[in-house]
Amino acid sequence: MKLQYQLEIENPQTHFVKVTLNIEDFTEDTLYATIPAWVPGAYEIYDFSRFVRHLHAYSGKTELEVAKKDKSTWKITTKDFHSVSITYEFYANELSVHTSHVDSTHAYFNGVNLFMYLEGYKDQSVELYIKPYKDWKVSTGLERLSDNRFRAVNYDILADCPIEIGTHRSLFFTVDGKEHEIVLYGHGNEDEERLKSDLKKIVEGFLKIFGKLPYKRYVFIYHLFSGDAEVMGGLEHLNSTTIDVDNFVFSPDSKYKKTFLSVSAHEYFHLWNVKRIRPVELGPFNYKEENYTNMLWMAEGFTNYYASLVLMRTGLIDRKEYYKHLADQMLLHDLMPGSKVTSAYESSFDTWIKLYKPTPNNFNSYISYYLKGELLGLLLNTRIIEATGATKSLDDVYRSLMDKYNRDGKGYTEKDVLTAIKDITGADFSEFFQTYIKTPGLIDFSEEVKRIGLSLKASYRKVDEKEVPEKSHLGIIVRNEGGKFVIDSVIEGTPAFIGGLNPKDELVAVNGFRFTDRYLKEIREEIKKLKVDGFSDFKPGDKVRIDYFRRGKLMNIELNLTKAPPEVYEITEQENPSENVKNSSIKYFSP
Repeated sequence: MKLQYQLEIENPQTHFVKVTLNIEDFTEDTLYATIPAWVPGAYEIYDFSRFVRHLHAYSGKTELEVAKKDKSTWKITTKDFHSVSITYEFYANELSVHTSHVDSTHAYFNGVNLFMYLEGYKDQSVELYIKPYKDWKVSTGLERLSDNRFRAVNYDILADCPIEIGTHRSLFFTVDGKEHEIVLYGHGNEDEERLKSDLKKIVEGFLKIFGKLPYKRYVFIYHLFSGDAEVMGGLEHLNSTTIDVDNFVFSPDSKYKKTFLSVSAHEYFHLWNVKRIRPVELGPFNYKEENYTNMLWMAEGFTNYYASLVLMRTGLIDRKEYYKHLADQMLLHDLMPGSKVTSAYESSFDTWIKLYKPTPNNFNSYISYYLKGELLGLLLNTRIIEATGATKSLDDVYRSLMDKYNRDGKGYTEKDVLTAIKDITGADFSEFFQTYIKTPGLIDFSEEVKRIGLSLKASYRKVDEKEVPEKSHLGIIVRNEGGKFVIDSVIEGTPAFIGGLNPKDELVAVNGFRFTDRYLKEIREEIKKLKVDGFSDFKPGDKVRIDYFRRGKLMNIELNLTKAPPEVYEITEQENPSENVKNSSIKYFSP
């Protein structure tokens, strides 16, 4: 069988692209063409068949019978024909890393949205021909055969290589003899030379871990635009990534490092961790329904962990910035009651119904495997260093996994990861997995960081440059909706929870005074939309009257404030660590 896809962009302002799948040399009386329902790396059902219209099938000038089999699959009756063309239009008008977008300025295609596959033939090699709009150029990680003509060894590779088409800028650098393309759609306050330099350092940082780059060419696709922070982010691919960022993210430095460099390092490490070293459940993909795994704490969480670690190792952030990042993650983990009731294992499995579809109670009942997994990466790394007398680290485990699972193409199980760790350390880490990964609960981070010569201090933010022994709170997470302060979540066990304040209540006044930002404080600097309450003018035990609207009715409640949890975790270096701790610290920071 011969398969060729064709993309035509004729009127980009309409947001439609025409897709043709040409099929030759087959013998079946019926063919089944399916469009995926979800995007690998984003564990949520999208049902991309919603965006398909005018699907027809032809053999020459003869139109064939087409019928819908289910929400994502079309049945084509081929009769005695051995050459068929399936054509359809796809509506692409959502600019995110998970979706596709076409307008008068560019076209971006996430192949898993756009391309149907023939059931039973996903392993068949395919070709792609693109007819761009006017003089638009094409950037993609697909193997290029000639101008606008590409090849993929199978459907998974075709679907996995995003495509940017337009008048975008392309920057280039080389590492390990491999070309790297930086695609920039949009403009902001970016410094192109700094971009190239910093991304090159990230690539070199991961090269130092693995010793070689597992691709012929790599493409960073960046969309720079002003949009909702919730749609910003990245998505990993085998030899490329797409990352959407605010177009003015490049300064100040703190913002640039926390967002742009962090997400770039995260998505780049995914080319090993997930795309080549993956849980067994994540490939070959079932594109029609959920693919469940308990291992996303490692696939995603450890990727978060290595992103900040490598930024520190390469000097893109200094140690104080690295300590602050770790401390902020620990603080957020401890603030969320969900960390006490949901394990990293459960969090991974439930991603399809909780992470991407949060409820107001998520704060109390769920903990992100990104967050929990990153901190577990720290715990596991320090214990591996200890178990080997500071001769090995988590880096060695990843090198071992890469050697095995990239070679045979199979995914790993929990048992495989434990075996790899035992091969490196000589120790059985089953108890560690049971205690920290499979069982929910808080972690004594103060004890954990001591293993690498660090100390952790919990406190409140200073007032007038003075230490504050205690602060008070109600226990609410608040969202500013166009000037209205609306409760997003109520923290379980707090006065607000016990007293009966609810999510979606609109806060109006405190003791007769208008409710303003005065009564709120940031959860974290980069979490802009949500804030936690902070009653700095009151003491624990004070009674306050809260006036609020619930479903349009003005109501009030009197509540006693209680002591607020710490606002700040600070990590510093120990003054006189033991020799063993000193060696562990050296191994951790200078592998």
